[in-house]
Amino acid sequence: MDKAEVTKILKLVADGKISPEQGTDLLGEFVETYSTTGSKRKFNIEVFNMNSGKIEANIKLPVRLASFVGNFIKEKDADFKIGNEKIDMNIKEVLEEVIKTGESVEIETDGRRITIRIED
Repeated sequence: MDKAEVTKILKLVADGKISPEQGTDLLGEFVETYSTTGSKRKFNIEVFNMNSGKIEANIKLPVRLASFVGNFIKEKDADFKIGNEKIDMNIKEVLEEVIKTGESVEIETDGRRITIRIED
């Protein structure tokens, strides 16, 4: 089990973004993903700052867990935002489409490139 991913789930609970019950469900899915499937496929979101040439964020979750997390995204919270810039895409729809098709999505904004993909 990846300690960093468990810490992310615990931080969501601590920050009040998900309930303790939802955190328990996420951890249960996380444990089940690693113990039953053995799948190494990861859902990856990378934010690259084109001005600095550095990666600002690189989030990786098991595909099954990312799919499960999508169930907790409320429609009103599903709009993409990078800093204060709103991206005209629905994160929940993008997540579902990338998982379903396995095809990458790239979004470019003023100075940032967001890549969403499945990695083996």
